[in-house]
Amino acid sequence: MSSKTKENIQADGEFFLKAKYLDLKTGHPWIVVIHEEDAKTYGVRAGDELTLKWNQKTTQVSVDLTKELVGRGEIGLFQDIITKYHIKEGEVLELALAQPPSSLESIRKKLLDKRLTYEEIRGVISDVVNYNLDDVQIAFFLASAFKKNGFSNEEIYFMTKAMAETGEMLFWERDLVADKHSIGGVPGNRTTPLVVSIVSSLGIYFPKSSSRAITSEAGTADVIEAIAPVELSSVKIKEVVQKTNACLVWGGALKLAPADDRILRVSYELGIEPYSKMIVSIMAKKVAMGATHLVIDLPIGPDLKISSLKDALEVKKIFEYLATKFKIKIKVLIEPLNGPVGRGIGPSLEIRDILKVLEQRPARPLDLEKRALKLAGTLLELTGVTKKGSGEKIALKQLTNGEALKQFKKIIAAQGGKAELTSETIPLGNYSFEVKSPKTGVISHISSRELIRMARLLGSPATKESGVYLNKVIGEAVTEGEALCTLYTNSQQRLDLALNELKKSQLYQIS
Repeated sequence: MSSKTKENIQADGEFFLKAKYLDLKTGHPWIVVIHEEDAKTYGVRAGDELTLKWNQKTTQVSVDLTKELVGRGEIGLFQDIITKYHIKEGEVLELALAQPPSSLESIRKKLLDKRLTYEEIRGVISDVVNYNLDDVQIAFFLASAFKKNGFSNEEIYFMTKAMAETGEMLFWERDLVADKHSIGGVPGNRTTPLVVSIVSSLGIYFPKSSSRAITSEAGTADVIEAIAPVELSSVKIKEVVQKTNACLVWGGALKLAPADDRILRVSYELGIEPYSKMIVSIMAKKVAMGATHLVIDLPIGPDLKISSLKDALEVKKIFEYLATKFKIKIKVLIEPLNGPVGRGIGPSLEIRDILKVLEQRPARPLDLEKRALKLAGTLLELTGVTKKGSGEKIALKQLTNGEALKQFKKIIAAQGGKAELTSETIPLGNYSFEVKSPKTGVISHISSRELIRMARLLGSPATKESGVYLNKVIGEAVTEGEALCTLYTNSQQRLDLALNELKKSQLYQIS
C-alpha cells in the first residue's frame, strides 16, 4: 500500500475520494461508482452501502465498481446525485462503510404488527428523505400497510406529520387559505385550474401545488406547464400569491413532503398503492402548503383508483380524521363517474378545454364546467365566503362575467407564462389521425385505462401537444364512419404505436 493511500484511510475506516461527474442518469440518486483497485484497498464490494459526507451533509449510497469510468482516487457521480445534492466536481468526499439505519428496526417492528410511535415513524421518513433506506426497505415498509392490522389512524397521522415536517413548509399571513384535491384516475378531469381561478378571483388565497403524472395521461402540473413555468421557488411562489392570490405550481420543485416522491416511485414499481399511503401523500402536502380549508374530489368507478362506495366512505373517514388533527376544515365529495371528463386528454388538449370553459365558448365541455362549479361552490361555502346553498351561483357568476378568465391569465402571467392566450391558439401535434366508428349507435362506454394508455403512447405528458381529442363522448349518437376521436402527436413512430394498440384495445363501446 502506498503512503498516499495510507493517508487516505483513517483509523475508523473512513477514506476520501475526489468527485468526478459522469454524464449518465440512472434514475436512482444513491448510486456511485469507484475504481476496482480502490474497492480492494478500502474493503468495498459491489452493492455495499457507504455513508457519503461533504460540507456537513450526509447521505447513503450504493456502490458499483468499474475499471474505466473513473480513475484511482475518484468517485463517479451520476447526474441524478449531482442534481439532487449539487456536489462540485473535484470536491473531496469522505466515505465509510455504512451502518444499517436504525429505522430498519421500526420497519421490522411494523411487519410484526406492532404499533409505531411518532419518533419511530419520523425516523423512517427521515431516512427515506436522506436516502438511508433503499427501495427494497421502503417496499417492506409499504407492505406493512396491506397486513391485517395495517396502519392505525394515529400512525397515519404520525406519518402525515413527519412527511410534512421533513420537507419545506409555507406559512401565510392569512387565516383563510383554500385548497382542493382530486383523487385522480379520471382522464381529462382537469377541474383544478378552473376552481383556483374562480375562488381566487374573489380575493381568497389559493396557493395550489399539484402533481405530475405517474400513471395518468397528465397531472395538473404537466398541463399548466404547457403554457407557464411550474417549477417555482418558495420565494417566487409567495411573490405570485401576494400578487394574484393564487398559484398553479408543481409541488416536487418545492420539496414539499420529499419522502413522498420516493415512496410513490416504489408504489408505482410494485403496481399497488395502499389507501393509507395515498391519503398521507395528499394531506402532507396540504399541511405543508398551509391550507386551512380543503375540498376533496373523490370519484368512484370501475376503472378508477377507488371503485366502491364502501372503500370511498372509509377513505373519507380517514381524511376527516386527519383534517381534525391538523385543524383543517374539510369537505369530501364522493361522486360516481363512468368515464372521462371533458374532451381533451393530454396537456395542450386539456388546456384548450379549460380555456373553452373560461371563455364560455358554445362548444365548451359542459361536464367539466359542471364539476368545476360544484367543487368551487362547495369550497366557497366551506370557507364561509358565501352562504350555504349559494356557492355554485356565485361561482357561476365569476365564470360568466369573465372574472375567472381574467384571474387565470393573471396567474399564468405572474408565473412567467403567456398572458395573451386563447383556446384556439394552443398548438397541437403535427401528426393527427381520426379514428372512425365501425358502426352506427350510441356511445355506451369509454375505457379510462385504455384512453390513458393511448395518450401516453402518443407522448403525453412529456410531449405537451400529444393526446386524444374525444369527438364523441358517452351518451352521444354516432354514425358509421363518423370520427370517434382524434389522435395527436409529434412523431410518426408514436402514432404508429398508438394505432397498433388501437387494434387490440376496446377504447369505445357502442350500443
